[in-house]
Amino acid sequence: MNLLVICADTFRADYLGCYGNNWIKTPNLDALAKKSVIFTSMYAEGLPTLQCRTVFFTGRRIVPNWRIKRHKGDWILSQQPGWHPLDEEDITMSEVLKEYGYTTALITDTYHMFKPGYNFHRGFDCWLWIRGQEADHYITGPREFLKSVRMRLKYSRALEQYLLNTMHRTKEDDYFVAQVMQTAAQWLKNNVSNKPFFLWVDCFDPHEPWDPPDEYARMYCPEYNGPRLIFGKGLKLSNYSEEEFKHVKALYAGEVTLVDKWIGCLLNTVKKLRLERDTIIVFVSDHGTILGEQGYVHKHSHLLIMPETRLPLMIYHPNGEFQGKKISEFVQAHDLMPTLLSLLDVPWPSRVDGKNAWKLVTGEAEKLYDHVVSAYNNHISIRSKYWNYITPYVHPDAKFGGRWMIFSSHQLYDLKSDPKEENNIIEEHPEIVEEMRKKLIEYGIKEFPL
Repeated sequence: MNLLVICADTFRADYLGCYGNNWIKTPNLDALAKKSVIFTSMYAEGLPTLQCRTVFFTGRRIVPNWRIKRHKGDWILSQQPGWHPLDEEDITMSEVLKEYGYTTALITDTYHMFKPGYNFHRGFDCWLWIRGQEADHYITGPREFLKSVRMRLKYSRALEQYLLNTMHRTKEDDYFVAQVMQTAAQWLKNNVSNKPFFLWVDCFDPHEPWDPPDEYARMYCPEYNGPRLIFGKGLKLSNYSEEEFKHVKALYAGEVTLVDKWIGCLLNTVKKLRLERDTIIVFVSDHGTILGEQGYVHKHSHLLIMPETRLPLMIYHPNGEFQGKKISEFVQAHDLMPTLLSLLDVPWPSRVDGKNAWKLVTGEAEKLYDHVVSAYNNHISIRSKYWNYITPYVHPDAKFGGRWMIFSSHQLYDLKSDPKEENNIIEEHPEIVEEMRKKLIEYGIKEFPL
């Protein structure tokens, strides 16, 4: 049995039709969902980008033992706990499958995975990096080009590298997600005889900058005539006019539809090669993002609410026995590796923390967890069926703090009466707070600020 995993960065589950969205076009992923098992309550464990991939690749919890390892290759982002290279003792899914005779490949434009020393390509026979996403130091000039785009975009210094990287783009095929999916499709054509194979396709979109082709943005906000806010204007909703925010949401929705289209092209290649008969196909994301919830835009460490922490997960199995089934019980990111290895009848390393979520599908297990934990920088969430408690916590690294403490806040949401997690009722239920804190202590969190 082959394995194809498609991971899309910053993809909100509720922006997919198969998860209930009724205004964004995602026909290809919705079609895959009809043939797949859909997990509706999968949550990230450690956020954001590299932390999530560490968990996916190793099947291990990263919280609370994640460390802060500042290093030259990524001086700013490596201030975050868990934003560091894979450890030598980590055993990745690619390494396991390679030992069992799989041809393994990684195709991605997620440039953080290839910063000096990160080693996320470890265990892959083949890895292909599509250069130029976001702030990837890919093209240095000519810088005169920047003058011509300052008038049509809300310009900032943060945009310069991205604009240089994309200045030669002329058609949709040149967009990063198109390049990633076309490269993956070609890899499948070239390696269809190298079975069994494991292909991990990792696209950075719909992560910001939200910069789809114009027709994709106009699809959702045709009346907007202002500057394109592909990196936004700020982190709060109050930084935008009503028209500007509609435009920002349209840019993100356009990115989602663009990603769906090119995933569809890859899936069409799978069909043409008749790989659906012997290939497990997975779609997943690392985390979501915030688009207006509680007055914010973009992901935030203190907003560990559903739009940011819930992950879409669909698993297609060739036998078709459970197609269309929905699993509402909790699943966590570190369950992905053991679940997929179990479907391939491959044992996983003893150090794996995750569980086999497919047992929820077959009925061998009624549930895996009573609650799930998600952490990002100095905030941590513990979520049950009825409550979501979010609190700052003290990281064991004494050097940690400062800039990440800006938004520190304690929050409690009653998910029965407030499913959108809008009303913080932390003062009303001290008994729930105490109960949730005890569970976090059991999870390994040692100290909370007052």
